[in-house]
Amino acid sequence: MPVTTIEISVNDRIRRVAVEPLAETPGRYRIAWDDIVRVVDARRLDAETLSLVLVEGGSGSHQVRCVSTGRPDVVDVHVGGSVLRASVDDGRTWLGGQAPGGAAAAGGGQVTAPMPGKITRILVQPGDEVTAGQAVVVVEAMKMENELGAPGTGRVADVPVSEGDPVDAGALLVIIEQGS
Repeated sequence: MPVTTIEISVNDRIRRVAVEPLAETPGRYRIAWDDIVRVVDARRLDAETLSLVLVEGGSGSHQVRCVSTGRPDVVDVHVGGSVLRASVDDGRTWLGGQAPGGAAAAGGGQVTAPMPGKITRILVQPGDEVTAGQAVVVVEAMKMENELGAPGTGRVADVPVSEGDPVDAGALLVIIEQGS
């Protein structure tokens, strides 16, 4: 499965984090930053909350709540009684359906499924022009519909899924070519 690299800024410290969905176990991800590697089982509990269980490289479990700050690229992350301000720049939609800003918004990219689910609506087709953050596909996961946004401005090159298709976490949903 493809590895996604994102930039996460927590309390003004930027880290490049690689996230790889593990094909053999849906809901599990290999997360790597600096020289640290962890395998995490991640489940969405509601629109703002994830349950994270460390299964390799450490132990423990956490409920992580990501709350919008009113800015599309910044969330407050509530973990174990602490609140961290975080900015995620991966060009995809963040938990609340908001598209992060930053470098990826410049153009092009791919939209992938953030978790296993089913395609309920496709909002674009090849040839359509899209802008950063524009909703392009809706995935139902855990009885919730999640609108996924374009990672940048450009033209839809391909939509390799159809409405009703089941998808795994990390599945490629929409390819967008950078605008000129």
